[in-house]
Amino acid sequence: MASNRGFDRVVNFSDAVVAIAITILVLPLVDEASNIGHGNVNEFLAGIGPQVYVFVLSFAIIAYYWFLHHTFFEQLQQVDKNIMFLNVLWLFGIVFIPFPTALIVDSNGPDGWATIIYMSTMLFLAVIQLLMKVYVLKHSDLLEAGTTSVRGYVGSQIIVVLLVVALLIAAFAPHIGMWALLLLWLTPFLVKPVLRMKKSSALVHNDSETNR
Repeated sequence: MASNRGFDRVVNFSDAVVAIAITILVLPLVDEASNIGHGNVNEFLAGIGPQVYVFVLSFAIIAYYWFLHHTFFEQLQQVDKNIMFLNVLWLFGIVFIPFPTALIVDSNGPDGWATIIYMSTMLFLAVIQLLMKVYVLKHSDLLEAGTTSVRGYVGSQIIVVLLVVALLIAAFAPHIGMWALLLLWLTPFLVKPVLRMKKSSALVHNDSETNR
């Protein structure tokens, strides 16, 4: 188990890595801007529309994953080596995002393997976050005293499923590409129905156990 000081170091290091990754995203756009020379700025801005879109999307994605990461670690009072290992894998995914972002920028828009790599990275991050929550649920001593559940656990499961579906759509329907990520907007609308289904299933299971 890591001490309170060790726990703080894990969180602070993670925040620093996220901050660096989110800053690196803008570098391809800066490189593009450096090539304007005496060209027309309006034409330049019109020509890099897809790149700006991907930059904003990547910025929002990293910020969103950081928010989920922050919310998760707020529920912990300590970490062990397994959580630290999973966290390092999560950070690997975060620092990797600028790579597929640059691929899309260099190819002048979402296309082919650039999109697949991009969405696979998102899926990797979502799976790691889900694994951390599953692990903590089985090791409740890591949670704050009096906490028995992990916020966002069901949401993480739904996000993984939706990303798998989005990735399959992008792979077999390349013309849809990144637009498949719009499926993620369904997440908040699916959480409550899934929770109700789980509660109903638990009640049925308890009834069957009682009647035995």
